Amino acid sequence: MGNWVKRFEVPIIMCLLACGTIFLLRLAYLRIWVSTPICLAYLAAIYTFVKARYQTKIPIVLLVLVYLSVALDGLGNLFGLYTTRYNYIQYDEFTHTVIPALTTPVIVWLSHTLMNYKGYRLPLGLTTFFAITTIFTIAGFYEVIELYDDKYMWPQPGMRIHGSYDTANDLQCDLIGMISGGLIAFSILKRQENALEQPLRSAPVHSR
Repeated sequence: MGNWVKRFEVPIIMCLLACGTIFLLRLAYLRIWVSTPICLAYLAAIYTFVKARYQTKIPIVLLVLVYLSVALDGLGNLFGLYTTRYNYIQYDEFTHTVIPALTTPVIVWLSHTLMNYKGYRLPLGLTTFFAITTIFTIAGFYEVIELYDDKYMWPQPGMRIHGSYDTANDLQCDLIGMISGGLIAFSILKRQENALEQPLRSAPVHSR
């Protein structure tokens, strides 16, 4: 199976990206009981691909964090939290901060693991920075999707873009969440690396 997946690696990745884009495009209109099985199937596909292609298992806790990010959006749609006005922070701002904080550790882990798999020994801090810039690019892409959806696909413009500062405010909250999630992932991975290196440092050196 590994050779077959390796041969079709690029088409599989393109298919996963296309499916993810379509899912993001429709996510705002899906009920949580619809988005949940789709999300689980998508995560299962990514887990299977990474395991078959790179002989690496994505930690289940990271996949749970990604699902929670989808669940937060679904709950907001279910209970009308996006249209409810709050005094200090709106639910849209809350999700745009928390969701990147939940998903950034996955990107950090994937970037760090795949770099090591390819033989590139980059410092963890540089890998974390690369992961944050990558997911910020994805967040910008999502805002483009949201803009296209609001302008061309929804019969009433303004359903997803609320005011001239909505996109900038969303990206600002995204960045705060990404930095927070990236720092948490960095600290955990750094502690794990130090724990693995400690026995090697403390091992006695035998001389002849």
